[in-house]
Amino acid sequence: MPTKWATEADWTKHKDTVISLYRQKSLAEVMEHMQREHQFRATARMYKARLKTWRISKYTKRSIDKIPPASVDDATVSRTPRRPMPSIDPALGAPGSQQKVLDCLKILEKYINVKSTGGRWEVSSTFMASLQHSDWLAQITTVTIFLKGGRLQDGFRLLGGCFEACKTNLKTESPLLTSEIFMGAFQLFTISPSLGWSFLKYIRDLSGIVLNMEHPLFLLLSKYLTLDKEAFANCSDLFLGCFLDLMARCVPGWDQSHRGALLLTTGRIFLLSLIEFSQYEELTRKSKNHETMPLLLGQQVLQYQGQLPPAATRSDTLSLYSLFPARIKVVEKWGGINYLSFEVL
Repeated sequence: MPTKWATEADWTKHKDTVISLYRQKSLAEVMEHMQREHQFRATARMYKARLKTWRISKYTKRSIDKIPPASVDDATVSRTPRRPMPSIDPALGAPGSQQKVLDCLKILEKYINVKSTGGRWEVSSTFMASLQHSDWLAQITTVTIFLKGGRLQDGFRLLGGCFEACKTNLKTESPLLTSEIFMGAFQLFTISPSLGWSFLKYIRDLSGIVLNMEHPLFLLLSKYLTLDKEAFANCSDLFLGCFLDLMARCVPGWDQSHRGALLLTTGRIFLLSLIEFSQYEELTRKSKNHETMPLLLGQQVLQYQGQLPPAATRSDTLSLYSLFPARIKVVEKWGGINYLSFEVL
């Protein structure tokens, strides 16, 4: 039976998936994944021609040229070879905006390399648990539900508690802070851009106090504040992909199970953020009456037509929902304020 090669319609349908995979995997791995998961067949030559047409490349010469040479201190701290930063999609804006995104990625690499090589972030059962669940981020997600529903007083009270929790997290210098802060800010942007920027500025200033103003996290958040709203939203998948790559290269014991846990948490948090206030009230009622709570599965994402980071709908994230279903749960916080989270089944 002759091979059925990908048609023009197939390329259009799977464009975003191919680009997302190509930024994190080798071409051979992309081809294998696409054929296995989507019955999408094309030769390496076809892929290269299509990626060239889309103006997608692994790396840019500018990103290699502009990476400063490693200092003596860097050489003694980092045990993994430096790799050039990925290219930036033209959709992220003018060259100046693209360079800011590259700067963010270089700071992210420094943050993970410098801290992880001392063994501080070695994988443990506690570390795995933190990947699977983040109450701090779940609370910020509930804040967005409150604010969308006009429950402003409770929303800002819960947000104030999130800041206190963040202060504790800053002291531990968890590697997940970079992705959690980004995800929290993205959700607040959906309420109001000024609220999103205010959140980032507050966390940035707090990191300068708890850590110091030379710390990579402070520098990273400062660079975030120079991006415009569109660039910040559009580079979410790029940042996640680089974060996963850096964790795999730098953290001892990191493997596919940890990568999957982080992707699953990312997707579930954004699924929670889709819930309307009326649904929140219904879930709270069901929780009090011990009724059956709904599961978090991929169908909710697929039906959503609004703004959502590609990180929540990438193919490798969607494939995990059915394998590891979770139930929405309601957790009581202060004085009757409940927040939504999830428990793995």
